[in-house]
Amino acid sequence: MSPPTTSLQLFGLDLRLLWQEFRTAWQAAAQSRYLAWLTPAAPVRLLRADGTQALWNGRRFAAEPAKGRAAEFEAIEVSDDLVLRKRLHMPEMPAAAIAQAVQLEAQTASPFAAGNLVWGYDITAATAAGARSVELVMAERAQLGRYVEQQRHRLAPALAREPEVWVIGSGGQPIVLSGWGEQARLRAAVQHRRAACALIASALLIGLAMAVTPSLQLRARSIDAIAAFEGLQREVAPVVAQRDQFTRSVERLDAVRSVLAEHIDMLRLMTALTKALPDSTYLQSVQTQGLKLSIHGLTSDSAALMQTLGAVPGFKEVRAPMAATRASGADAENFRIEIQLDPAVFALTAGTPAQDAPAQPAAAPAPPAAGASASAEPASAAAPRKSRFTSGG
Repeated sequence: MSPPTTSLQLFGLDLRLLWQEFRTAWQAAAQSRYLAWLTPAAPVRLLRADGTQALWNGRRFAAEPAKGRAAEFEAIEVSDDLVLRKRLHMPEMPAAAIAQAVQLEAQTASPFAAGNLVWGYDITAATAAGARSVELVMAERAQLGRYVEQQRHRLAPALAREPEVWVIGSGGQPIVLSGWGEQARLRAAVQHRRAACALIASALLIGLAMAVTPSLQLRARSIDAIAAFEGLQREVAPVVAQRDQFTRSVERLDAVRSVLAEHIDMLRLMTALTKALPDSTYLQSVQTQGLKLSIHGLTSDSAALMQTLGAVPGFKEVRAPMAATRASGADAENFRIEIQLDPAVFALTAGTPAQDAPAQPAAAPAPPAAGASASAEPASAAAPRKSRFTSGG
């Protein structure tokens, strides 16, 4: 039976391996010059092998400790006669891969026992071909322990923590030998980086909140305005419905009025004709077509009749389509007259006509004309005046 695996799989990917790669990438990014301000190097007081002191500020050594900021950590320099050095050339690879390769090389090349080996390294430079130059330093733990005890009297009593053990590399950079007091400084750097990241995150959140708050306020106001508008719509909906109904009623009335404006009020027209025609005039036919009136009949003087009809209110463009004729030996002229009617006077939508004036006594009726057809009924049935409409002439 195979032992249980501790890897976490998701879609065929090892999540633990992905987490390790993420941590490695984050550590590399944190150590880059762009994010180095997140973890400023803590000053370290170095007790040199020649008995002097120096202050390491993360970039270079100062001849004397700085007066502005006291060193929080101490390191003891190991003399060259206690260490072994080796130069390695490695291809370009991540920092974690370089550390594993250097560890394997130290364990392979060390003359000391595995449990008694102390080592450190420094990546000095990159060659023209892209390879990395690594300086490896190895020492015996027991021997270094005795050396540290000999130098312990030089440590500051106020710090009261285990010192680090350094070796100065060929490039002047310190090489830390792991397994001593370097973990305290590394933990402080991590805490400082976390605090800086927390402050940055807080500042970003505050800035985001300040940027988003006006938008949220505008959105809330918009929602309130929409709700108020919808409420107002619900309140005025009955009024709007009544307005729409009134508008439709007005449109229907306008349509009816338009239709009625094209139709003649025949009673009003016959009344006007009865009042206007002289006693010597008799109509044999009355026809209407739209707003045009055509009359045909007998009269003693057609010219005078046209002048009389032209003076009637609502009669426009009185004309004779043909000349009046008089039969030999006849007393009356046979006429045809066309009249354009004013819709404001004779349309069904016109105002109520004025009351008829009292009619004059009627004259004796003329004999009807033979063969004539009357296309309209007499319009003066209610008036005492004699009818001007005949069935012949």
